[in-house]
Amino acid sequence: MMVGRNKLLSVASGSRWQGGQTGAALVIVLGLVSVMCVTAVVAFNMFGMFARKTANSQMFSQAREYALAGEMLGAKRAGAFIKVNEFFGVNDTVSDAEKRLKIDMPIDGGRIVGALKENTNCFNLATMVRKMPSGSFVANVTAMQQFSNLLQAMGIGKTEATSLTAALTDWQDSDTRPLPMGAESATYNQLDPPYRTSDSRLVSIKDLHLIRDFSVDLVEALTPLVCIDPLDTQTLLNLNTLQPHHSLLVKALLGDLITMQQASQLIAARPPGGYDHNRRFWQMKMFEDKAIPETVRGQFITTPRRFLLTVDVYLNSARTRLNSALHFNPDGSYIIISRYFGA
Repeated sequence: MMVGRNKLLSVASGSRWQGGQTGAALVIVLGLVSVMCVTAVVAFNMFGMFARKTANSQMFSQAREYALAGEMLGAKRAGAFIKVNEFFGVNDTVSDAEKRLKIDMPIDGGRIVGALKENTNCFNLATMVRKMPSGSFVANVTAMQQFSNLLQAMGIGKTEATSLTAALTDWQDSDTRPLPMGAESATYNQLDPPYRTSDSRLVSIKDLHLIRDFSVDLVEALTPLVCIDPLDTQTLLNLNTLQPHHSLLVKALLGDLITMQQASQLIAARPPGGYDHNRRFWQMKMFEDKAIPETVRGQFITTPRRFLLTVDVYLNSARTRLNSALHFNPDGSYIIISRYFGA
């Protein structure tokens, strides 16, 4: 009897051990299933997020392609505007200029909207140096004098204007010898942190902040009056689109030949139909008995040379903006001076 009871106890104990083992295994399995379910949910969510990101990336990529197409359309509009300006004069195009210089085109899932703005009338800072056949840059004396004229017309003293002009030219020319009152790399190497001159043409108007004595206020005052176009060798002004505030630029190019008041009078005296050739401008009584170099005469033109183009693309939930600067040659062809995406 004793042996039988021990056997029963042994069997019962084994059953309980096996039952406990089975329960533990069940808990482990349930835990694994739970982890697998959570992992599956996370993986599914990550896949969905990846799919959305891929779709958004494709959409933004497509929006950029539309923006580049808008750039081509804008360039054609600008070219057409130049032709109309040449054939029909200024006043005949002014009433329709707003429509002609805007882009508004529906696309599948959105719209392309753009605007062109002529940007010929500005002092071209890239002309402060001339590019030599060797690829080096040397000072352009004529442009230096005209930039100094501009600074003086803005109310800056002659000595300071000369110093600023020399520093700007030294920043762009290739040699290491400072111009009188100028500043080469040796000057900037003493700063903390030190840096060097560019030794090439400016890339951005913001670069002026790096140049000696170009204060924040001065750069802010210059910004609406200057531009950078490496394709032109001299500053050009479009006689047919000069506005009253451009009198500073007229004074800059003509210097002591006229006063600020006369510069304003020259702009106001533009004939109703504009100028078909700059000869009519130089025939004005104000220029009698004044020796004006042919190079300076050639800086006054009668058709646009540059445009700024902004293209906004709205495509479903995507939006992108393209900013372009266009340079037009006399034969009607154009070159993209600069291009960037963003506000």
